[in-house]
Amino acid sequence: SRRDQPTEFSKMSSPAIPDSLFFTEDFMLGSGMVIIQPSTGKIVLLHEEEKDTQGRSHHRWFLPKGRKDIGETLEQTALREAYEESGYHAEFLPVIMPHNAPAALTSLDHHRLRPVTEPIFVSMLEYGNHDGGRNRHGGEYFTFWYIGQVAEDAVPDHDTRMPDEENYETFFLDPDQALRCLNPQSSYYHIVKTAYELWRST
Repeated sequence: SRRDQPTEFSKMSSPAIPDSLFFTEDFMLGSGMVIIQPSTGKIVLLHEEEKDTQGRSHHRWFLPKGRKDIGETLEQTALREAYEESGYHAEFLPVIMPHNAPAALTSLDHHRLRPVTEPIFVSMLEYGNHDGGRNRHGGEYFTFWYIGQVAEDAVPDHDTRMPDEENYETFFLDPDQALRCLNPQSSYYHIVKTAYELWRST
């Protein structure tokens, strides 16, 4: 049984967590996206300059992501957040990856892997009630990460961001540049690196 034998995951994942059950007020669901421009191989990163209490500037680099709205699918959330935060209309980018999602009965093919648009990671982050929200004691935030794409001639729309996102800037960076902007210990770093490698190997 699972209790008798420790579960071993791939080197890409964190260790297994105990079997858990979370009530609706104790978790949030969200989606994020790594946007790749296939024609150039560049990756979209968002940037925000923040100032601390001493007036010193700090540069934050990150990926578009956000909470799922009522009635949305996780896929719809990923596309909406990518658009709202980056300004670009992204589409899903199919890649070949190991996954556990069964194929539809009409498309079963046991001889080779097919490109899919399933999430490449699920991240879990414990959060506290720092914003005075409804939940007074925090909870777990589950984010599903997808790979998206934009065309070479893609043009951003303006005024797509929420009021607290108005300082966001969108950059198209070469993969090495993008990774240098991110903390190698961060989830963003591993998500970007893996997304790019999956695309290149497809």
